[in-house]
Amino acid sequence: MKNRSRAKKRGRNASINVEANSNKKNRQVEGKDQDKNSITQAKKLYEAAKQKWLYPQNESDYEVQVKKLLRKSIRILENDNQSQSQSQSQNQEEQEAKFSLHTQANDALTLLCIQISNSNPKEVNNLLRDGGYVARLSKDVLRYKLPSEITRTRTAAAAAATVTEQDGNHNNNNTSASSVACPCHVYDDALPTKDLNVLMKALCPEDSSYWKDHAYSVYPPTPYFSYAFDLRDETLNQLGALGEHVKNVRRLSSGIFDEFTDEATAQYAEIWAHHRPHCSGHQLHFDSDNEGRGEVKHPLVSSIIYLSDEGCGGPSLMTDQRLGDNELAQNGWLAYPKKNRLVVFDGSVLHGVIPGRGFVGHRKRVTLMVALWKDIRIRKGKEPGAARPLPMLMRKRKDDATSMPEWFQYLTSKGDDKDVSKNTAKKVEPERLGCVFSTRKGKPIREGQMPHY
Repeated sequence: MKNRSRAKKRGRNASINVEANSNKKNRQVEGKDQDKNSITQAKKLYEAAKQKWLYPQNESDYEVQVKKLLRKSIRILENDNQSQSQSQSQNQEEQEAKFSLHTQANDALTLLCIQISNSNPKEVNNLLRDGGYVARLSKDVLRYKLPSEITRTRTAAAAAATVTEQDGNHNNNNTSASSVACPCHVYDDALPTKDLNVLMKALCPEDSSYWKDHAYSVYPPTPYFSYAFDLRDETLNQLGALGEHVKNVRRLSSGIFDEFTDEATAQYAEIWAHHRPHCSGHQLHFDSDNEGRGEVKHPLVSSIIYLSDEGCGGPSLMTDQRLGDNELAQNGWLAYPKKNRLVVFDGSVLHGVIPGRGFVGHRKRVTLMVALWKDIRIRKGKEPGAARPLPMLMRKRKDDATSMPEWFQYLTSKGDDKDVSKNTAKKVEPERLGCVFSTRKGKPIREGQMPHY
């Protein structure tokens, strides 16, 4: 009897253990399902926020709805993290996915809170701290002046200058800043109307074959692609309006940069274009052959011509920081988008595009870039990629026009001969920044204060 009783007890214990293990496994499966559900839900909210930000229907979408969606996404992830600290059921892959999504949502919310009209400095500082940041682009950069604000500033500056002149006070307290060589030059009315119209017809329409043929996308971003060609007159004269634009860039760049002493210095051109929503910027970067793969080699000169209207898209930022510098840039300049405005700058400096502020509808910031090189490797390939040869250089016969894509025919066509407008490029000054980088709380990072990485 004693032995039978023990056997029955062991049987009951074994049954209890099996049930407990089964319940534990069920809870783990439920926990994993819950993890996936929370990540899925948070990601949907984040994606919805990005779409509303890129393509807002009204001011509320931009300043209110996007912020709400991002906060909900972050809250779900943070609440899920708290529950996971108790269950330990999450695997490494899920943790990494959650961390990546949280970082993206937090970064987006931080940028939005900096740029909106009712920006709260304390909230911004807390978001930057939570994101692990010790430095940021300054308020002068991310909250750049809108066109209406620029007009007011210039009017006030002109009035102040008049008063100063009348008072006989000509002291300049900013001599050290003004003595720094500006790495960029800006020209308005850069192209004759006939050539400008050709470039706009080729690149400004949403349904342009240039964007379709290259499967161009902003979000998710399309891999970098460009075209390169030599600068012989024989080549440029076949390129219509595009050739005239490249000649213009070479002419206006000649003699103003240390590495570009005259027009003969440049032997090749590389071209690429962008068609971005207003709030879509471009990260700070250095231009380099094939995006720096293998070795870093900068162009002599890089350039941007704006083909869209003023006020659409953020300004281009050029700094005096170069690859290998031990300090963050102390000096920066902003060039604002304006139709037929050309920016040429030293090809070795750190630069980028600031995300557009405010609501401007569904307008796009359309730009055509030209880099001038002493030497660049032209890479053949069937798929879009860096420094591909122009379509006309891929023809088997000179008289073979069937292989010419529509976008190339548009881009290289000649302007209306009835338009006799000439090149009347006028040099204008870019906006000089008082501070490029700052601490989280907005204090300028000065020379010798490089944050530790």
